[in-house]
Amino acid sequence: MKLKITPSSFAIVISLLLTLLVVEMFFLNEKKQFELLNKKNDLVFEQDVSKIINNEINNMIISLKTFDLLFKSTGYNPIEFNALAKEVMATNSSISELQFAPQGLIQLTYPHLEHNSAIGHDLNQLEKRGKGVLLSVKNQSLTLIGPVKLIQNNRLSFILRLPIFNEKSKFSGFIIAISDLGNISNKLPLKHLSYSIQGFDPDGQMLTIFDNIIDKKNGPISVFNVPVPNGNWLFSIQNSKHDERMHSIARIILYIIVLVSFFYIYKRERQLLLTNNHINDANNILKLAIFTDELTNIYNRRYMNNIFRQVFFSNITATHSIAFFDIDHFKKVNDTYGHDAGDEILKVFASICLNNIRAADVIARWGGEEFILFMEKTSSIHAKDVCYRILRAVNQHPFLYNGQVIHLTVSIGLTSFSPQNDQIEMVLKNIDKAVYHSKNNGRNRITTI
Repeated sequence: MKLKITPSSFAIVISLLLTLLVVEMFFLNEKKQFELLNKKNDLVFEQDVSKIINNEINNMIISLKTFDLLFKSTGYNPIEFNALAKEVMATNSSISELQFAPQGLIQLTYPHLEHNSAIGHDLNQLEKRGKGVLLSVKNQSLTLIGPVKLIQNNRLSFILRLPIFNEKSKFSGFIIAISDLGNISNKLPLKHLSYSIQGFDPDGQMLTIFDNIIDKKNGPISVFNVPVPNGNWLFSIQNSKHDERMHSIARIILYIIVLVSFFYIYKRERQLLLTNNHINDANNILKLAIFTDELTNIYNRRYMNNIFRQVFFSNITATHSIAFFDIDHFKKVNDTYGHDAGDEILKVFASICLNNIRAADVIARWGGEEFILFMEKTSSIHAKDVCYRILRAVNQHPFLYNGQVIHLTVSIGLTSFSPQNDQIEMVLKNIDKAVYHSKNNGRNRITTI
């Protein structure tokens, strides 16, 4: 006998299939929402961790440079080392030890502990430190190494090295700050989390600082980088796993209440869309706030520093130009007309710059009445044309405030560089000299170095 399905049976089968499809769609949306929430939490966590780590490192850098200035003022007199080191470390709990290594040979440490002292270690001869030493001397800049295990006591720490040079720019040694890993990790929001951290060591590969992720099957792993001087720390965070068992129980319930499921799925999908839009809007607002100057609505110093990092770490060989603008007699404007007038002038000046630069140029407020312009793949000749346009526009623009006309000029410094041949510190130093030369030679002019 041939089996024949009736229209009503067919309708029931179709209804059941549709019900199963809707139920699966519902749980797919649940999983998407779960992943979306994890991404949101990861973003907040990443921002918090990056802020804490960079604040700690920046504080250490400031303290190390302060110590170097104080010690240098004594002619690097060994007798003054302990007193100065004690004074600096009293203001920075992140620093565990300060060291002085003339020509790379560690001769002074504070605090000095005989059973685990690094005194006598020649950094130039240590196999596990050679590449890091060469990197610091070659770049002629402060470098962050680690975390690594200290040779003298196997403590997991990171090392901040500041090379020092004599008047002839010849390497003469290091000022070194050491911080135990716990000084930073105790300040991070890592309680009750499964995570791992890897750090940079130029004498080896990425070193695992900490890892309490027991089973990678317990949940998805989110990975993000935290930029630190001359490297990155790699964070891996394990998120909670989607609970399939509980969802199987819920599926059975949803099979019984089909009509409710349809309505609920619609609400959840709509809520997911709204949540996603809200997160995207919040992220866009956050990025805009981080990289935008609140007064002039152009890019800020943080954004320009990001541009510099990208340019100087790229492998593209090209000549770029940077111009520095300093509004002349700006303090006199504030004193004469008030700070509201000064704010209005800054906004108008930013607008003039935007109207006279090219589409590929990037203008940012560097601080106060100072602005900086980055011109990618631009020689000094073409860069000077852009600067002259701005100079002429400022001269020709009548700045009006409360019916009064304020005539302003701007001093400009200009320099060109190649990331393959120049260091950012030297480039910024040159442009600063150029601006001062314009200031000292009558203002309202462009100086090229």
